Formats: sequence, C-alpha cells, structure tokens
Amino acid sequence: MYDEQIEQEDMEAVRERMLLRLEQMRRNGVEFFIDGQAVLPVEAVARAVRENSPYMADYVLDASGAIEQVRFDRVTRW
Repeated sequence: MYDEQIEQEDMEAVRERMLLRLEQMRRNGVEFFIDGQAVLPVEAVARAVRENSPYMADYVLDASGAIEQVRFDRVTRW
C-alpha cells in the first residue's frame, strides 16, 4: 500500500511538471497533437503521461531548429 501511494504521488508530480512545461511551450507557439488531432497541453498530459503509456513524443522543428510541434503518437510495435 505504501509503495503504491508513493508511486501515485510520483506520477502526479510528473504530470504536474509536464503540464507546466507544455503550457509554457504553448505560450511560445508550440502546437500539440495526439494521433494527428490537435490537443491542448492538459489533454496531452492526460493521455501520454501514465504508467506503460503507449505514446511516444516526436518533436517537429522549424527551419531555425526551434520546436514548433510536439506529436504524441501511439506506439503499436516495438
């Protein structure tokens, strides 16, 4: 029970940090997609940050090398 509670708290901390980071990126013009659909950072975090998540982030850069999109795609084979 204790270990499960710690793991849950750790996962919540990871979600919160990622949400803050993605919100910051969004304010700087970065767009987010899940399986090709535009989403808000909160949706990306809810679906992509979980134990055994089947999603992988792909960063799309503009011509200057700055991140312009983050695409979370379902991994179906590995």
